[in-house]
Amino acid sequence: MTSQISTGWPDLSVKGGLLRQEYVVALGLTCCVPILRYVLHGAVFQPAARRILKTDAFTKAGSVPIKLLRLVDKVCESLWKLTVYATLLALGLYALHDQPYLTDSTEFWTGWPSQNIPAKVKLYYAVEGAFYTASVFMLLFWEERRKDFHAMLLHHVATSSLIAVSYFFSYARVGSIVMLLHDPSDVFLEGAKICNYADWDIPATSLFAALLVSWLILRLVLLPFWVVRSCLFGVQDVLGYLPRYNTLMSAVLCLLIVLHIYWFSMIARIAWDKVTTGSASDTREDED
Repeated sequence: MTSQISTGWPDLSVKGGLLRQEYVVALGLTCCVPILRYVLHGAVFQPAARRILKTDAFTKAGSVPIKLLRLVDKVCESLWKLTVYATLLALGLYALHDQPYLTDSTEFWTGWPSQNIPAKVKLYYAVEGAFYTASVFMLLFWEERRKDFHAMLLHHVATSSLIAVSYFFSYARVGSIVMLLHDPSDVFLEGAKICNYADWDIPATSLFAALLVSWLILRLVLLPFWVVRSCLFGVQDVLGYLPRYNTLMSAVLCLLIVLHIYWFSMIARIAWDKVTTGSASDTREDED
């Protein structure tokens, strides 16, 4: 205990080799993500997008309107993200449903830094890290740039960095909860966007309402007042000291919260337009 109080640093001498292996696995998964997306884009998402939009323009002779091509690409992008986020949510619930720290924040720190991380939680970490790391490059070189491009890029960089660093410094319990709090809202968001593209008004409105509520509760209440509060204050109650670089981890989480407030203001604006005018459009869809 004395050495922990003086350093606040997890002992990596024993698990250093294992850490390297796990990061290599995560890097391999990162390289597979764009390949998987490319295969699904042509084999699954494009045909599905054309059916969702109910257009036969691709089967008729002549050129396809540019506007329609862009709309198909947007639906394909949302289908990809919906597939990924739904998979991550299912994997997260499977990995964390029986972990005591899912409901008790003091368990974030019990036994730190030598905490046992189950294999299923390690898998959840690796898949989440691979997706967000690959998303940085896909955002730069693949996806259409929208008005919040720089905020989204900052979000992906901060998230992938937080995943990698939190695992390295034995913050996997905190990190896995943060990831689980993020996934449901993303599922609702991409589902609402697909319904909006297809002019399915009732499903789009229902999913948008679920997005609004989940974003508020998970990202703007539980994340700051449960997770970040535990990082800033609860950790000292359990361990009796503040781990080294705990402030840095908390700062990155606070950065994510600031970004969530920015996006929530956009969501609230869309909701207000819907209530007051009966119609709403996503300002992110406009190009820079």
